[in-house]
Amino acid sequence: MDRRNFVKGAAVVSAASVLPKFSFGNVKGSGKIKVGLCGCGGRGVGASINMLEAAPNDVEFVAVCDLFEEKLDRAANRIASFAKKQGNASASADKIKKFHGWNAIDEMLKEDIDVVIEATPPVFRTPHYEKIVAAGKHAFLEKPACVDVVQAKKMLELADIADKKGLSVVCGTQRRYHEGYQELAKRVQDGMIGDVLNIRAVWNDGGYVGHKQHDPKSDVYAFDTMEYQIRNWSGFIWPSGDHIVEQHVHNLDVAMWFLGDTRKCETVRGMGGRSTDLPYPKYGDRFSHFAVDFDMGEGLRIASYCHQDDQTAREIGETFYGTKGIAMPSYFGGGCVITDRKGKVLYEAPTPKVQAIVAEHKFLIASIKSGKPVNRLRPLVNSTMLAIAGRESAYSGKKFKYDWFFAKSKGTLYCEEKFGKLPLRSIPVPGKTPIL
Repeated sequence: MDRRNFVKGAAVVSAASVLPKFSFGNVKGSGKIKVGLCGCGGRGVGASINMLEAAPNDVEFVAVCDLFEEKLDRAANRIASFAKKQGNASASADKIKKFHGWNAIDEMLKEDIDVVIEATPPVFRTPHYEKIVAAGKHAFLEKPACVDVVQAKKMLELADIADKKGLSVVCGTQRRYHEGYQELAKRVQDGMIGDVLNIRAVWNDGGYVGHKQHDPKSDVYAFDTMEYQIRNWSGFIWPSGDHIVEQHVHNLDVAMWFLGDTRKCETVRGMGGRSTDLPYPKYGDRFSHFAVDFDMGEGLRIASYCHQDDQTAREIGETFYGTKGIAMPSYFGGGCVITDRKGKVLYEAPTPKVQAIVAEHKFLIASIKSGKPVNRLRPLVNSTMLAIAGRESAYSGKKFKYDWFFAKSKGTLYCEEKFGKLPLRSIPVPGKTPIL
């Protein structure tokens, strides 16, 4: 697959107006949409509740699955409890089928399900989505799309198959469904701030996510086991892709979106490291900070910064610097504003009427109910690839052409799905660690 095909159509919603006759996902009409959840952690359950908020009368959860059995009842109970609060008196955790183990998604996909929420550790997103598409199900996929170039190329193939089958896929880059962001994106693309010269994309967190997400049940396992590393997936590179991919992709996705989803990166130069007081391997092998310069050509650059260091300043957001003004969208409060170069406010977006994390599910459900499939996977793959390129440049200490990296990278982070011994990987060392 060449680079041209990689970015082609990234901003395009499926042109199909109705579901093809051969589509397994044909639930157009007034019947309830049956939902299955794959990945019963906090984000998976949260996305399920958001879907219930988006369409309380249109969806019914019929199954949940996870690698670990103890997570199933908690997820089913929370989903059923919220459904009751939404007015579904018959909702019951006992009615929700539960599957666990490495083949849990295979068993769940045999059920009468229309749409799957996929919210497992990112390394499993690609193999799971391949199964979801093969089963003819619509999907809500959490970000990121994948963790390496091999998976990115596979996801683009699956996006094409989804189009052919008339299947909707919406992704968890919720800023795209934030009304304030949408208003600023339109104005930036219409030239309100002039030519965009520089973009600052930042996710600087004031604490290491691995601390908050450490699973106490993992403490009975050795560090070099699948059980330990999966239960603490956010700290390890192979299941998470590192936080530049797993989390900072939000900011990079906004940058690519505001640029029309078709702008090509030319060269990548990244740097990063791991705080010396962050225990290894208890808290994984990820870097704690990255800084990447993405040269987008024609004088445009994206300055990308992300860190997870305890007791450090927190800053999350994006800023677009143009010849006529500055656009400053904000997801965590502060408003979405455009100013002139001297700071005078030219436009301030109204407060969103619907939370973005709910609006994205409204968008998905509406597409399924109307029989007009939408496909938002390609833009997410594009943004995820930018993050992957930044990660590999930082790990290796190398500056490289983006096209070269996309064409030449053949390594994968994916591991065989089985419990037991899983050798620890060393922390990347710039100048010594090879490009994946």
